[in-house]
Amino acid sequence: MNSLQLNLNHQVIEQQQFCVELDQFMLNNAINDRQRFKVITCTLEGVNNILQHTQCNAANITLLMHCNADRIIVDLLDTAEYHSLPTPTDCPDINTENGRGLWIMYNWMDQVLNQPTVLGSHLRMSLLRH
Repeated sequence: MNSLQLNLNHQVIEQQQFCVELDQFMLNNAINDRQRFKVITCTLEGVNNILQHTQCNAANITLLMHCNADRIIVDLLDTAEYHSLPTPTDCPDINTENGRGLWIMYNWMDQVLNQPTVLGSHLRMSLLRH
């Protein structure tokens, strides 16, 4: 299994430098274009949700990506207080400002788990390789 760890900060997030790193890591692991797009989009949504909906500072977000023969796994760890996330059942109204990111994550990824940790919260998303 190949792994990548990025400790995010405001500059890296604002310039989306971590997206370039994720894309290169997935290219090196022969992940196809469509799956790279899904993983990066869902990762951006996860990071954005942490920053918008918690008191977590960007410097307290750790992003881990793992690639093996059958799946791609993204772990987002933060120091925010844990809150369970509802599983969206319907696509949110296109006119609402919020809510689509979580729906996208649950519909594009094969598995989405949100759980508490000793230090905060852990969001894990995985996508089977085709």
